[in-house]
Amino acid sequence: MLRLYSMPNCSYCDLMKSILDETNYDYTIVDVTKDKGALTYIRDRGHKTVPQVYLNDIHINKKSDTREYTSAELNDIISDVLDHQDWPGQDSGIEQGM
Repeated sequence: MLRLYSMPNCSYCDLMKSILDETNYDYTIVDVTKDKGALTYIRDRGHKTVPQVYLNDIHINKKSDTREYTSAELNDIISDVLDHQDWPGQDSGIEQGM
């Protein structure tokens, strides 16, 4: 699940929303001013500001300035993360006689 942690009246959050709107992916907006669990989640990961974008539990936007991103770049990052995530029930090879 792709999540954008944001808050109202945040110009960088609005910019990230605009960029994400241009990607091929659906995302959920999580308002950290209304969801204290979400605020705890991003603080526990060392973030002091929003926007923060997570795909499952992988941090996507690692640049210090949201203005440095393009929708094409975020598409590539998201696609790369999805391509490299292991399925939790991945075959261990035991059944095939490893």
